[in-house]
Amino acid sequence: MEVQVTDQYAGPDGLLGRFSATRASATAADGLVHLTVDGTGDLVDLDLDPRSLRLPAADLAAAIREAFTTARGEVQAALQEQLTAAPVTLPEGLGPLLREVSSNAQRRLDDLTATAQQIADRLGRTH
Repeated sequence: MEVQVTDQYAGPDGLLGRFSATRASATAADGLVHLTVDGTGDLVDLDLDPRSLRLPAADLAAAIREAFTTARGEVQAALQEQLTAAPVTLPEGLGPLLREVSSNAQRRLDDLTATAQQIADRLGRTH
C-alpha cells in the first residue's frame, strides 16, 4: 500500500509530528521494567533494572507487556484528547496506515518478549 503524506501532515507541527511527539511511560514489576512509547506505537525507550533478569522469563515478558499496554493506552488517550481539542482531517489512506503501525508495534513487542525470554533462558532462570 502506498500513502502520500503532504507537508500539512508530515512536519513537526503536522499530524504525524504530533503523533511522534506524544509520549507516555509506564512501569511494571514494582518498577523493574520501565518503558516509553510514542503516538505511533513505537517503543522509544526500555529500561530493565538488572534485578528484572532474576524474574522467571514468563514474568518478565508479562511485565513488559503490561507496561507496554499501559503506556500505549495512555498515549492513545492523550492523542484522543488532542484530536478532540483540535480536530484534523485525515488524508485518504491514513486509517490503514495507522492499523499497520499498530500491527508493527505489536510485532516489535512480540520480538522484545522473545528476546527477554532468550536472555532469561541463557541465564538459566526460567520457570
